[in-house]
Amino acid sequence: MKTKIYEPKKCWVGESQKICYDTKEEAEVAARVAEHDHDIPGQLSVYKCEYGDHWHLTGK
Repeated sequence: MKTKIYEPKKCWVGESQKICYDTKEEAEVAARVAEHDHDIPGQLSVYKCEYGDHWHLTGK
């Protein structure tokens, strides 16, 4: 049985690809998880993508 690898939806923002989150709430949860995993509390925020109907994470 083959294992499926999850590939998140991404879009180009400037010269890099960023993961797309469907809702602001989903992005906020992902930001808190990433902050915890990388021991950087309060360092990430979310913003609405100017190129589509989704959200991204950014560092402060």
